[in-house]
Amino acid sequence: MVHVPRISTDKQVYMQSFCEAWIAQGGCYVERNGWLNSRIARNILKMMAVMRFPAKKGNKTFLVCSRGGHLLKAVVPYMFQGEIIPMLWDCWPSTWNRLERDLKLIKCRLCFVTASDVVREFSRRLPHVHFVHVPEGVDVNDYTEGKQLKERGVDVYELGAKNMYFHKKLLDEEFGKSYKWVYGQHKPQKGLDSVYDKWETFTSVLADTKIIISFPRCMRNSEKYGCVATLTMRYWEAMLSRCIIVGHGPKELIDIIGYNPVVEADFVNPCKQIKYLLSHIEEYQPLVDKNFSVARQYAPWNVRMSLLFAELQDYQFRS
Repeated sequence: MVHVPRISTDKQVYMQSFCEAWIAQGGCYVERNGWLNSRIARNILKMMAVMRFPAKKGNKTFLVCSRGGHLLKAVVPYMFQGEIIPMLWDCWPSTWNRLERDLKLIKCRLCFVTASDVVREFSRRLPHVHFVHVPEGVDVNDYTEGKQLKERGVDVYELGAKNMYFHKKLLDEEFGKSYKWVYGQHKPQKGLDSVYDKWETFTSVLADTKIIISFPRCMRNSEKYGCVATLTMRYWEAMLSRCIIVGHGPKELIDIIGYNPVVEADFVNPCKQIKYLLSHIEEYQPLVDKNFSVARQYAPWNVRMSLLFAELQDYQFRS
């Protein structure tokens, strides 16, 4: 595996925590080449890859973490040194054609993906590649259970990109005048700004939040994210911080834990729903306590490593 280490400026650690779990379970790894910080070097290697530069490959195999749209960037120079097995996040429909091209360029034969919808789509597109669904995980020790709901200081936190219909309903009723409401400011010229600049600040705010509003990306921007409704780390983060989750529970999450931990959003009167939850906050303490215990059991990356190692061992045997 090509290691993705944590650094002080990280705002998310999904690949980093995966790598840490891999190493903790005894997986072999190499450190990423430092000279790849050079954009010129990366672009030259990407151009060589697109031109199918006939570099001689060794007998090594590299597991490389990447977002779906950035695979080619992530695999250089390793694709010239050996075989690549991708571990992919964020494979939204807008990236599918590019991802298909890149998987063909690296002559991929085995690929791990966090979204089951993507596994089904690409198993159809590239039937010669073995795609394996590995549900999103986290390092549970990154999060704290926090105080009881009634003692928390933040009423509502819209985590990540917003469902704009739901968000606008809260704005229209001036929800923020009576409650502490946290959300990222959207600037069209710069995209979505993060609310907190440091990972430790973010996790501490989660532990002080009563309600997290979180929707699958397909319910935020269907034009960009299509119909992919996958389990993301946002759900584990909220459960491990003992927050009430309002939004929509993805089927992947429900299938893993056996129930829906999410309070399904009321799109007719969102403001009324959120105010009701806040005024009856103590009634939801048993739910968040249950969600916390279940997430401690099912969220860790290390419970997925046996699946990865088994698939890799079987792949090596077939090869």
